[in-house]
Amino acid sequence: MMEAFLKFYNEINFKNGFALYIYHSSIVDWCITIGYKASHPKHGEEIIKIHNSDMELAFAKAQVEFKQWLLENKGGY
Repeated sequence: MMEAFLKFYNEINFKNGFALYIYHSSIVDWCITIGYKASHPKHGEEIIKIHNSDMELAFAKAQVEFKQWLLENKGGY
């Protein structure tokens, strides 16, 4: 699931200026955040933020939420 998410993100990011942050620790588990690059006027805004102890579930949720956000805010992907 992680590979599918990263491939999809890479295709979308090419034309949109997003930033992807992936973090893991024993305290917050897996954290996947998509926001805007530092050069983007909306830098600092988060598009999605996922926390989950299961890595595969975290990446699956991130892909679903990101696609939903793209449909609602960009008219598709």
